[in-house]
Amino acid sequence: MAIIFDLYIECFTPEELAEIKSHFSNLTLELQTGKITHWEFASDQDLQASEGVHACSLSSPQLSDWAVQTVSDAIECTEAGVRLYRHLQQGPDFLFARVAWEATLIEASYLEDFMEACGNSDECRLTIECVFTEALYEQLGKPNYCKEFRPGYIWTGYRGEVYRPLESSDQKELTDLYREYFPHTKDLK
Repeated sequence: MAIIFDLYIECFTPEELAEIKSHFSNLTLELQTGKITHWEFASDQDLQASEGVHACSLSSPQLSDWAVQTVSDAIECTEAGVRLYRHLQQGPDFLFARVAWEATLIEASYLEDFMEACGNSDECRLTIECVFTEALYEQLGKPNYCKEFRPGYIWTGYRGEVYRPLESSDQKELTDLYREYFPHTKDLK
């Protein structure tokens, strides 16, 4: 089973979705590492999101298909994420979007599940990185730490992808050392 780095986008209408798909159609990104990424829609069929919501997902077969396994994976996926958000910022209207590993697993209708209280106050914040409409921002109670993405849209920002040496495929000696020192610790993977 693959773990795909993708851009998931939800729209209100089939027409909005068609505009988004046209905007992202044949997208190619050249990364600073020299890697060329071609972005493809998940399938010819639109994804089935919540009732009344139309969605699509894009991913690139040139990126890792098993999450971040190397420092290069983290760097390349982070740059791709930045560039995808920028392309989204310049595109047509949508309801909700996020760039992440398996981004399709979290729909806009689940955002309330990712609200977290801030200290002892009535204030809260979203714990996932995403972009959504101002109307949805209002509906969520104006969570803290959100910023304008573009007029009419709010986002929680994008911090990039995380490299964990003990869970990577390129640090065998370090992982072996950990297992030697802590043999009774649950396996890393």
